[in-house]
Amino acid sequence: MPEKTLTAQDDLSTKMGTEFVIRFYRMLKGTAIYDRNNVAMDQYTQECLQAINPVIKSESHLFLKVVRDNCFFNNVKIQVRADNYPIFKGFLNEMKKRWIGEVEFEEEVSKEHLKDLIFLLSGLEENNESNYLYVKKQLEYRDIRHIHVGKLEFFKDEEIYVDSEDQKRRSKEVYFKSINMVKEVMEGIKNQKVVNIRKAKRLMQNAVNAIMQDDSALLGLANIKNYDEYTFNHSVNVAIYAISIGQRIGIPKKHLSHLGMAGLFHDIGKTRVPREILNKAGKLNAEEWEVIRTHPVVGTEMVMRMKEWGELSTRMINGAFEHHLRYDLSGYPKLTRKRKVTLFGRIITLADFYDALGRPRAYNRFPYVSEKILGLMMERSGRDFDPILVKVFINMIGIFPLGTLVLLDTNEMGIVVQAQEESDLIDRPKVNLLFYKEGQYRKGKVVDLTEKDETTSQYKWTILKTLDPNEYSINVAEYLI
Repeated sequence: MPEKTLTAQDDLSTKMGTEFVIRFYRMLKGTAIYDRNNVAMDQYTQECLQAINPVIKSESHLFLKVVRDNCFFNNVKIQVRADNYPIFKGFLNEMKKRWIGEVEFEEEVSKEHLKDLIFLLSGLEENNESNYLYVKKQLEYRDIRHIHVGKLEFFKDEEIYVDSEDQKRRSKEVYFKSINMVKEVMEGIKNQKVVNIRKAKRLMQNAVNAIMQDDSALLGLANIKNYDEYTFNHSVNVAIYAISIGQRIGIPKKHLSHLGMAGLFHDIGKTRVPREILNKAGKLNAEEWEVIRTHPVVGTEMVMRMKEWGELSTRMINGAFEHHLRYDLSGYPKLTRKRKVTLFGRIITLADFYDALGRPRAYNRFPYVSEKILGLMMERSGRDFDPILVKVFINMIGIFPLGTLVLLDTNEMGIVVQAQEESDLIDRPKVNLLFYKEGQYRKGKVVDLTEKDETTSQYKWTILKTLDPNEYSINVAEYLI
């Protein structure tokens, strides 16, 4: 009986903690757009108070603590749902770069005192370990003695903060090194040379670290659809999508790099498919399709013969063998007896489908736009794809994924360069406006579609529809890297 009560209490703490983090983070983000007395800021403050004061009334205090990549609410770990994952990720990043690890309220809070705290936090300089002391002194000076902040605990095995430009640079490095490394390994296998698997493992660990810190940079790079380097480029993109999905559903860090490796080499069997079939400009005939359909089995046999994979071997087999099986086993290779597709296999199937349809091929220079692919995923959910993973993936990619070309109600065109963490604002990403000059489109300013007009309180920009970048000869990747 006591165990059930504890579980119910944990569930309640998770619910209250989630509500607090979402509203507190919304306030913190609001400070970048609105001044203290703005109507929108008042609304965010009121909503946040509704998440704070009832908790203090019932439990006599509210205490939030950041430990590594987790939040503890009144000493209970918040279990983060996949659809709230981006918000928690954003919140943790904001707290970490300010070196704030604890926030505590000892009695009910007023609107003005909560605003004092939020604007103090938003004004802190990044990567300064003594920030918490400054906030403490400021709160004391204002005679706000019932609100406390504490320093972020630092653990040896984690990087606390990398600034966004440095993060982008590192992500690019990981991305392009991974493409070269896949090329090197695949060609080594094809020519029966010794291959450097340790190098691949190291790169995947770097990719996991980059994604855990901020997945937007690598997800943006995954929009690069290089026709000439199709196989290698596609393999790296599948690994990035797979790791990002895995992180959202709570796969441990060590296993995320295994998932990345399985994604990176899921198409290893294609090294045995003749190049003229892989690069054929027209449609494949029945015999050629049969050759293509052998690549999962061929890939599995290749992995099994290579001792270099070590403990990764089983994971690699799952990726190679299962990525065309489909959720209901209606794909290929045909099985002699029914078996459930592994989690890694289900994730890689989804990542492979999304990236493959979104890129140009020899026989299809104009690929599908993202929203059409996501629509197909929804249609085939429960048949081709794991329905839970489809929801997680769509939430991760967003209604308007990074790299989407959009038309705004101001008659301006732009490219989506950053998604919003909050699920109720996913239709209001940050957009890099474009302007036309000397026969080509060029980068303009980046605008935040959550921004409202001061006088009318209406949104300044709204997306009317998505556009196909091929029709305007726009290379989306140039705007993301």
